Amino acid sequence: YQPSFEINCESVYLADENGNVLFEQNPKQRMYPAELVQVMTAIIVIENIDAVGGWEAEAAYEMSTQNFLYENRHGIVSTGMLAGYVFTADELFHAMVIASGYDAAMTLAKLIAGSQDAFVELMNAKAKEIGARDTNFTNCHGLHDTANYTTAYDMYLISKYAMGLEKYKETVAKKSYTCEETDTHKKLTWNTDNGLLASGNIHYYSPVTGLKSGYSAEIGRNVSSYAEYEGFAYYQVNMGAPFELDEGYNLALYDAKQLYNWAFTEFEVKTIVEAGSQISEVPLELAWQKDHLKLMIGETYRALLPIDIDVSSIVYETDLPESVEAPIAKGEKIGTLNLRHSGEIIGSVPLVSMEDVEQSELLSGLKNFSDMTRSFWFKFIVIMLFILVALYVALMVIRNYNKRKYGNFKKR
Repeated sequence: YQPSFEINCESVYLADENGNVLFEQNPKQRMYPAELVQVMTAIIVIENIDAVGGWEAEAAYEMSTQNFLYENRHGIVSTGMLAGYVFTADELFHAMVIASGYDAAMTLAKLIAGSQDAFVELMNAKAKEIGARDTNFTNCHGLHDTANYTTAYDMYLISKYAMGLEKYKETVAKKSYTCEETDTHKKLTWNTDNGLLASGNIHYYSPVTGLKSGYSAEIGRNVSSYAEYEGFAYYQVNMGAPFELDEGYNLALYDAKQLYNWAFTEFEVKTIVEAGSQISEVPLELAWQKDHLKLMIGETYRALLPIDIDVSSIVYETDLPESVEAPIAKGEKIGTLNLRHSGEIIGSVPLVSMEDVEQSELLSGLKNFSDMTRSFWFKFIVIMLFILVALYVALMVIRNYNKRKYGNFKKR
């Protein structure tokens, strides 16, 4: 489907929770993720935190990490952390997920795996496991690196996986988090850097409950997000919007908001077919006094469609065998019903038997005999018997001939 407005991002992927795609633009083009990398970092932390003591495990923000970020982030470290501060894993996780803390990401990586390199190995292995096969990570924080890449489609898979983890879904929805002062660090407050989530931001969109935005001068602006409204839910990844703001607008966030409005106002889930409805039949063999099997739809199918599309415009196409043989159990899959709209298959459902059908022993026996007569070995045996009979007859003819001929000779 094509929205009526202009898309500013180079790569976009918008789909619902079930994978129904509403809009895509260069979804498998290689792109640079920036801070979107931290979605995968969060996954690895969540799935490995118990091995290092759980969320109360402590880690120190090291001087080497601070120096690295000062050199590579031009002195900008937004979380307010200072070398020597000690945080719990939970505090660091909030700093990274909510405020995109590079420092928190690096400290968590060392806590989990001992080094960033070892942590990155875990990230890449998990990406492949999730199905993000066009992705390669080289760091846990998102600083630009030409070998650090992904695609909008892969980031959709990663984001969807992350939102399936309760710890991540709960944390990423927070607009701010206060880390109270302790003996090891001062009081710090981290606010979301995702404009779609931040109340009062020009891009604020209340249905959004996650996930991550990112940008750099080298790659432009990105955002991966999730939104729920009136029973509908969508994931959206927007990558490669211009870095420069357009009259104060971040065009990645602008595109995301526009596309969400389009999805929520112009689409709805419609029931195309319902389970149990009779739809077709197929020739039936080996059943007494029954030559056709009735078929019904095996499962209800609902699809996300534009509001103005009538379900009656959906074309049904059956994919069935030429015939089936008894016995057949009720509910047994016989074929497939493809649902087509505007020339494209939008879904498929199984076609199953509406009834139990017993096999006729007489018809089965006749068929088995018929099949046997058409088999290679049956034909081979028949031919061999024919040859043997022919040889025997020929031998008898020759024997009788010789007997008459030489018998008369002996008499003379």
